[in-house]
Amino acid sequence: MRRPRLRLVLGITLPLLVVVLLLAAWAMDTSSASGKVPRNTTLAERDVSTFGEDDLAATVEDVSEEYAAAEVQVRTDDKSYKVPASELGLMLDEDATVQAALDLDTGPIAWGTSFLDERVVPLTFVVDSDQLKAGLAQLGGNAKPTEPSIVATAEGFGIVSGSDGTTINADGVAEQLRKRAEAGALPLVVDAEAVAEAPKVSDESAQALATQLTKGTANGLKVTSGATSVTIPGATARAWLASQVDGDELVATLDAEKATADLTAALPKPTKAKDAAVVLENGAPKIIPSADGTKCCAADTPARLLAAINGGSGAVEVGLEVQKPKFTTEAAQKLGIKEPVGTTVEWKGTPQVKSFTTYHPCCASRVTNIQRIADLVNGTLVLPGERFSVNDTVGQRTTDKGFVEAGAIANGEHVDEVGGGVSQFATTMFNAAFFAGLPINTYQAHSEHFDRYPFGREATMGYPNPDLAWTNNTPYGILIQTSHTDTSVTVTLWSTQYAYGEQTGQSTGKSGTCTTVQTTRTIHYPDGKTDQDTFNARYRVPGKTTC
Repeated sequence: MRRPRLRLVLGITLPLLVVVLLLAAWAMDTSSASGKVPRNTTLAERDVSTFGEDDLAATVEDVSEEYAAAEVQVRTDDKSYKVPASELGLMLDEDATVQAALDLDTGPIAWGTSFLDERVVPLTFVVDSDQLKAGLAQLGGNAKPTEPSIVATAEGFGIVSGSDGTTINADGVAEQLRKRAEAGALPLVVDAEAVAEAPKVSDESAQALATQLTKGTANGLKVTSGATSVTIPGATARAWLASQVDGDELVATLDAEKATADLTAALPKPTKAKDAAVVLENGAPKIIPSADGTKCCAADTPARLLAAINGGSGAVEVGLEVQKPKFTTEAAQKLGIKEPVGTTVEWKGTPQVKSFTTYHPCCASRVTNIQRIADLVNGTLVLPGERFSVNDTVGQRTTDKGFVEAGAIANGEHVDEVGGGVSQFATTMFNAAFFAGLPINTYQAHSEHFDRYPFGREATMGYPNPDLAWTNNTPYGILIQTSHTDTSVTVTLWSTQYAYGEQTGQSTGKSGTCTTVQTTRTIHYPDGKTDQDTFNARYRVPGKTTC
């Protein structure tokens, strides 16, 4: 009696035990695979079983690149075109695809069936509609419509008619692409329709523009600029014009370069800008005013021409492009050049009143050079902050510039050279700058003293060295005036009186057989302050070449 009962118990217990064991196995397996792709799973024919999220994302990226490069066949009634999928905007949604793999059912039943058959991760695709339209537009079956245009004739304007184009319609293509890609069918094949595309502008609108422009150029174009008026022939004006589509309208355009060239030829010749100048006239400074230069045409001229032709007025007023001078009348006035500057001293028994004069015998060849260099420097304008250099202003003394051979000292020797004697002018300039209180940057005294020059206060010249240079450290401009007679040369600096210098000390010493001289200058400034600087010379015994 107990054996049937035992069989019953076993018959119930064993299946339950199997179920419990299976559930325990499922629980252990799924727990160990948490956050991973379930077992026996593929994605685009790639085994991704038990992949973690990082490995899965890398695989999905690889699949995405494969589909981006995949060939798409676009079929129309007449032709078939091949293009990479990426050019039609097809993209794998990588985030959605990764999530789909991680979200696969891991319940007991799904887990059990996974031992019998593999599971496939669904691919999720999207299509960029703008890229799709652009990609279809690039296929060989597309032909843009030809817009109508105007054309000049002997009597006016005619038109060239527009014509239809064709385009591949994007309707329905995106859905086909997405479904075929998600089905994994490669290559991808989609069907599309080639449709006619009409021009944006009708021939009637183009003709209306042609009629309007014909009227606007029928009697030529009267162009007025300032006090001058010229009439541009109609045929010339029509040669400036063309057309282009703006939105859904055909509008006239104008060749600005050609129009400007034609107007430049028709209007008075351009004038160059003229800088102001400061000159001395009748013993006083005078400003010669600056002048603007003008040339055709002002920047808005092309727009004015087109507006006049479109409006049919037959006349237009245009401005000229103004070119400003570099140095204006106003700038010249601000320089304050109104009077000789410096102080009054005596030299050779003659008062040197805010100028300086040195003297020489008449008629020697060196006098020609003294007067020539004075003439070349005369009228030089030195702006505030600028450095004046005799050599930079005059350059090398040559016969072509009017210099002649005369006595000079070179390397301690008395020689004849072209330009000899110009040191007389350098000394005169040195003293004018000395008593005007200007910084003398570069100078060199003669190697022996000559009675015609102030002792210790003089400069020699050569090219490119020695040079004489000083800086205008005043807030005013300085105009250099030079003058000469048969026996003298004078330098006057015109400006507004600012500072002045005076010799306040001089000492001598010995260097071998040579005499050294140090001259002290005190500079007086408008605010009452003073400053001092010194100048050095070394004179050898006449007839000697060294100390």
